[in-house]
Amino acid sequence: MKTISFKLEIFEGPLDLLMHLIQKNKVNIYDIPIAEITDQYLAYLNHMSEMDLELTSEFLVMAAHLLYIKSKMLLPKYTETEEEENDSDPRQELVDKLLEYKKYKAISKYLDERQNIYKNIAFKKPDKIEIQIDNADLKKLSVDDLIKAFNNIVIRNDRIAPPPKESFEGIIGREKISIDEKAKEILQTLTRKGRVLFLDIFKYVHSKAEIVARFLAILELIKSNQVLAIQQENSDKIYIYYSKMVR
Repeated sequence: MKTISFKLEIFEGPLDLLMHLIQKNKVNIYDIPIAEITDQYLAYLNHMSEMDLELTSEFLVMAAHLLYIKSKMLLPKYTETEEEENDSDPRQELVDKLLEYKKYKAISKYLDERQNIYKNIAFKKPDKIEIQIDNADLKKLSVDDLIKAFNNIVIRNDRIAPPPKESFEGIIGREKISIDEKAKEILQTLTRKGRVLFLDIFKYVHSKAEIVARFLAILELIKSNQVLAIQQENSDKIYIYYSKMVR
């Protein structure tokens, strides 16, 4: 039998001690040399007694169970068919317990590592930003007002736009733009800012297809009451507000 020297370490329980012995001996958990492991387990209990350390009932119950398995392993093997109980490996129940313990030990280690990483980190829930519209000179816009503003954007874009796509037909394919995707982009911007200038939604956009897609996305959002289009009296500035942040 290989001799094992023990440090003054306290194990969490009998399964923890058994896992330690299995790892120390570098044996297969599915084929435990029960006689050797039992002797080392009892040697550790004697070591604990000599050091005046309290032996809990769990350690003693496991010692009795190991001795029982050891005695079963020493019994002669039956050559003829016997009851299922006689055919089964007496170590199997212990193996199942050790595998389950090993799994929960790994989970416990993972959670402990996560706790050490995040224990000094505090999270703050995002503040709900409400845009106060308290001026009487603000008005909601009609679709006609938005179309008029949109036409101004298209005219302005035509002045600074690159050559039309027709010039490149046969070189590149037709541009496909999703209105739903543009609506999501606009909502993400409004979620962060609360409101955005109507003109800024089309800023740095020179593709007519992109401009049309963004405008249709705004109309869809207005139709579904997710955003509001509001203009200040005596001003040509139009703002798009996130409905949930307006009161």
